[in-house]
Amino acid sequence: MTVSHEIADLARRFALSQSQAAALDDYVELLAGWSRGNLTGLRGRDDIVETLLADSLALLDVSALRERDRAAWLDLGTGAGIPGIPLAVALPGVRLTLMEASTRKCAFLEEAVVLAGLAGRVDVAHARSESFAAAGRPGRESFAVVVARAVAPLVSLVELAAPLLAEGGVLAASKTGKALALEAGAARAAAPLCGLEPGSVVPLPLSPLGDAVCAVFTKIAATPERLPRREGLATRRPLAG
Repeated sequence: MTVSHEIADLARRFALSQSQAAALDDYVELLAGWSRGNLTGLRGRDDIVETLLADSLALLDVSALRERDRAAWLDLGTGAGIPGIPLAVALPGVRLTLMEASTRKCAFLEEAVVLAGLAGRVDVAHARSESFAAAGRPGRESFAVVVARAVAPLVSLVELAAPLLAEGGVLAASKTGKALALEAGAARAAAPLCGLEPGSVVPLPLSPLGDAVCAVFTKIAATPERLPRREGLATRRPLAG
């Protein structure tokens, strides 16, 4: 299996096997050549590999994720599959749901899952979290991990992730240190209202973003019955500000 120089370098940095590197190479090829609209705002393979894949795989340094590497995960607002697809390739024991509200992006994700060899343990959910995690729905309190990157302010992610997480599960939100400094206070205030407890902030030294960190929250109590609220309220009217 021959892979690009950029993917081979990435594989060395993150101790990936040849087959894992090949899966990522196929994923990048599909993403870079997708003819039905740009999904990421990035144009070249190099930018996709370094900006998206490397930043996603940097989350492998988060011990709370490594401890749950044979559990059910959900990538909240996955977009083009970031960080979920690279993490699923790197962690073959993970069962992953890629949740995305955009029909156009879900069409890409369905193809990407097959091309990257992830069919059978990675599903695509065309949904918003508020409906997917509503009382009686299959997503409610079903996941050991919710990951999120570049989706929403942290206070909104806390509210959206809480109904998806089983007790003992974790939200792992990838942020820059600058963004976290602005968002952490409101998120910490909202956490106990959602059954979550703020945890560690883990530096991500292998991310290309320089000051990348992962904010970890743990689910310590059942989801309050009033959550999730109506679609969009977590962003428009956060629980704490």
